[in-house]
Amino acid sequence: MRDQPLSIDAGVYLLQARAIAHGHFGIPAPHPVQAFGDRFLIEGPDGLLYGIFPPGWPLAIAPLAALGVPTLIGPLVAVALVLAQATLGRALGRAAGDEAGGELATRLSILLSLASIGRALETADLLSHAFVAVLAAFAMAGALDLAAGARTWRHAAAVGLCVGWALAARLLDGLVLAAALAGVLAWRRPGARAVLWIGAGVVPFLFLLAVEQHAATGSWLTPTQTQYFQRSDWPPTCHRLGFGADVGCTVEHPGPVARLGGDGYQLREGLGVTRERAGALGEDLLGWPPLMLLAFVPLVAWAGAVEGVAVALVLALTLAYGLFYYGNAMFFGARHLFPVAAFVWLLVARGALAPRGSAAIKGAGVLVVLAVAAWGARGPWTTRSAGAAEFQQGRSDLRRTMDRNGIDRGILKTHDLTSFASAFDPWRDGDRRLVALDDSSALVELRRAHPDLPFFLSLPDDQVGRMYVTRPQPGILVELERSWPTLVRPSGLASRQDTQTGASGGTVLLLSHASPGASIDIPFETAVAGEYAVRVDAATGPEQGDYALELDGVPLPDWHGYAAEGSVVRGSTVRRPMDATRHVLVARCLGRDPASSGFDARLDALVGEP
Repeated sequence: MRDQPLSIDAGVYLLQARAIAHGHFGIPAPHPVQAFGDRFLIEGPDGLLYGIFPPGWPLAIAPLAALGVPTLIGPLVAVALVLAQATLGRALGRAAGDEAGGELATRLSILLSLASIGRALETADLLSHAFVAVLAAFAMAGALDLAAGARTWRHAAAVGLCVGWALAARLLDGLVLAAALAGVLAWRRPGARAVLWIGAGVVPFLFLLAVEQHAATGSWLTPTQTQYFQRSDWPPTCHRLGFGADVGCTVEHPGPVARLGGDGYQLREGLGVTRERAGALGEDLLGWPPLMLLAFVPLVAWAGAVEGVAVALVLALTLAYGLFYYGNAMFFGARHLFPVAAFVWLLVARGALAPRGSAAIKGAGVLVVLAVAAWGARGPWTTRSAGAAEFQQGRSDLRRTMDRNGIDRGILKTHDLTSFASAFDPWRDGDRRLVALDDSSALVELRRAHPDLPFFLSLPDDQVGRMYVTRPQPGILVELERSWPTLVRPSGLASRQDTQTGASGGTVLLLSHASPGASIDIPFETAVAGEYAVRVDAATGPEQGDYALELDGVPLPDWHGYAAEGSVVRGSTVRRPMDATRHVLVARCLGRDPASSGFDARLDALVGEP
């Protein structure tokens, strides 16, 4: 992993952990704010930037982030997973009245886990799935042991803490776990006092989740991911669980959505995703997917209620994620199902030990299962570890880069979304050391705001290139697409970045799926106050519409986007004063030329000439 996050999700988790380590959920962005937007970041009502993921997993990373060793959380979770798996295996043995068999199955299950490529990836990257796997195993073990009067109130509260933390880390996983534990408690009947202490353990994490959502969205109940995809994707409901033509995010996952067909994500596609994900889980955990069938042997051999509980949790999470349209990802495999990993390894181990016969026969069977798992794991380890290494090749840890190259002040630009998110630390850096995503126009407004900072380019393997650039001439150049997705507020239309020949920086903010009355607010900040001739440049084309433009509530000339052939056109200018502060450009769809085939707009830049 080269001591750096592998996925954009992990980079944002680390950024959220830094915020918690500094006593807040939000991140204060330096000026101008649009230079510091990124995927999976949204601006909250208080003007701070928020990661879109629940706070439970960042809370776990935060102490190590404060110490400067955040990726150490991976090995710690790997150790905790072994302990949680052992605790669960022994609890299953006690609940089944076979402690010796439970101990043997536990040890076999841990041997089975050693060859798992999924285990390696999920504990190496800063993702939440392995952490929830630890919580789920400990919670189920505690619930199985909670016979009436057999455990203390502390034990019951610890079960609730595990469930609550799972809810605050991965809401769907936590809900499935809570439902499974409710079934166990109804079966085991631990007593009302134990149930109350479990609830007491859950409540603080539900409060944490609600407070974080309120800070990021202004609503106690609106998940941050829901609001993010409402702002950044299309349709606004694309990220919801379930079926329908409105499910599937066309910007975040264009390939999978295109394969859904015209009727969207339906039961047929859901069954296909579930089947694919279940097969990938078998490869992730056991090397050879058919070994998963051993998990059902105990149910057939002796119909044990204990095994039934574990199988039910595995099936419930698998089916629950069948409601999520997006399948397996790159080298991560079935990461959404990894929270049940300990249950699968234990069930397969118990299945391998189920056949009746002599110790020699059972021993031979165990050796065969271990050999098949080790042999089957060779392929996944070869292909997916190579894929991860290729993905990391050429990337740099930006904080390590600045430290190694002695950069104590300057602007370091990068193309790497993940490296940017994981390096962004305004609390420590202030406005002396800035990392920013390259917008292909040399971050003009950022350089105007910080004219004395040297300018660097991130290169592979923690190297940097010094960029000798002149100070920008007086004026304004705001790449409007840099407000997406963190800052924009669309209403009735979709927005995204798109390439455009001839555009400033080579990209534009594409407005699509619009109709008359649809609008978008585009916040941005300018660096130098003055009086300017202000215009909005955009691209014309055969599918472009007409838009009314307003800057801070004052009308600008309307934009008429239709042209038989596309090109980038300078807008009409308006003379007006501009402070070095926050501004909002509003674009509202008016209609279209009769010859146009759509209501799109391709907004390039807001330009101000002295």
